[in-house]
Amino acid sequence: MILADRRAAAGNGAEIATGFAATIVGGFFGGIGMLGFAVVIAILASTACSSSRSLPPGAVGNLGQYNYSPSIIETGNTRQFWWCSPGPNPDDSSQDTDAIYYESINMSTRVSYGPVLVLAESPGTWDSAFTCNPKVIGGVFANPLGDGQTYTYAMYYVATAWLSGASNGIGVAFSTDGITWKKYPQPVIPTNTPTGYGIGQPALLNTDHKAAIYMVYEDTSPSLHHVAATSTDGLHFTVLGTVTSNGLDPDDPQATWGDMAYDSKAGEWYAIFNRPVRPSSTTGGVIERGQYGIELYKIPQTALLSGSSPWQQLTSMDTNSTGFESNFIAGFVRDANGNLNVASYPTVQMYTSISYPPPNWDASAADAGNSATVGNWILMPMQWAPDEVPTLALNRYFNGTVHEVTTGWMSPDGGFRLQSTLGNLYSNPLHGATLPFYGCKGGRTDYFVSLDPCCEGQRILGKEGYGYSQPVPGVDIVALYRCSSGQDNFVSRDPKCEGQTTNQLLGYVLP
Repeated sequence: MILADRRAAAGNGAEIATGFAATIVGGFFGGIGMLGFAVVIAILASTACSSSRSLPPGAVGNLGQYNYSPSIIETGNTRQFWWCSPGPNPDDSSQDTDAIYYESINMSTRVSYGPVLVLAESPGTWDSAFTCNPKVIGGVFANPLGDGQTYTYAMYYVATAWLSGASNGIGVAFSTDGITWKKYPQPVIPTNTPTGYGIGQPALLNTDHKAAIYMVYEDTSPSLHHVAATSTDGLHFTVLGTVTSNGLDPDDPQATWGDMAYDSKAGEWYAIFNRPVRPSSTTGGVIERGQYGIELYKIPQTALLSGSSPWQQLTSMDTNSTGFESNFIAGFVRDANGNLNVASYPTVQMYTSISYPPPNWDASAADAGNSATVGNWILMPMQWAPDEVPTLALNRYFNGTVHEVTTGWMSPDGGFRLQSTLGNLYSNPLHGATLPFYGCKGGRTDYFVSLDPCCEGQRILGKEGYGYSQPVPGVDIVALYRCSSGQDNFVSRDPKCEGQTTNQLLGYVLP
């Protein structure tokens, strides 16, 4: 669950949040670099056009329902998933709202178990209205429920008794197999507001591999911030302080997140923050329920609360780079104790809630917005690898009628062909390149590049990358100009825009 004012009317009241190359991976795809984005999406698009709708390879979820806020544990070849999706409450047949599902997949054989509903609301209690946003951690939890049993899993989840979605808190349930759960009767992080959203979105680390839990969660009172707390028994928490916002993207000052995870080898925390929701004025009047993108950051453990070092932005994954209209509330693939150091390390793997299939290249703003309806939300694997080159080629495409200039995804149904590579942008602010370039779209076909994070009131696709605002002595860079042909916008190295109209100097990029 995320903020109450972003709550969706998504079937029965679901709580829904309204260099370095990101990679979509899944099933047989394996790791594919940024140049592979178009290849992946082309395969997915062909799947979407088949006569019977199905999940694309590698995706997880309940087809035709919303699926979001995943928790993933990898042990050997097996991945276990818990996430939020609607389902009938086993304890109250009249209730079909948020529930928590489970699936396990052997990543070598692709043999799976599930999805199966494993946790729902408890009538007459503090979590009777909505139960969602699970985060699961392994450990040795001795007699937490007073029943003499020792449990190997703890699930921290967000819930409320209010149909309005307000007054959320964090509760915990325990299990020996990840499927059958027993709840602790009271929230372990109770709400501190009777009217606002309250507490949500926990992220976890087991610091002693037993029951010592380090938790970071969102608190919306009096305004959105992130709180760190610790416990020695998994039940009773002491607040340590507020997580720093130093270094987070200035165009997203109230960023919510999907997850945090710890890199125990490097002593660093990774976090996946959501980009803002697009204004409905740019989406054809469609009110978005899921954000259009996420940003991956890391920060030293020693700076998490003090802010002595800033968050380092690593990459963005958004409509511009994936083609999907929604990309939000991602969850890291972690080991049972919450560490990122699993088989893929140092590659960071995650599952992101996306809207599938992607809209057509010439979709209107409203059609694109409607492609992100909650019934199209599935969990898609993505990854980031630190050893990839931290630059993205800014390519200019043409389909005989209009241009598209992008570092990211190119729709396979638009008939576009590569005209030229204009230069290279950094995927994150590096080496003094701090000027963000944004991919935007006006109307059905007018793709353009802008320096405005709001895309000048048009549809926001996401970040192309970072360049320079002025020449830098000793650095080989080239100037780029935004041009207009009268029919569409394009970008050129030519200050005279190849005989067309020069609108502005955008900035400078690597050649």
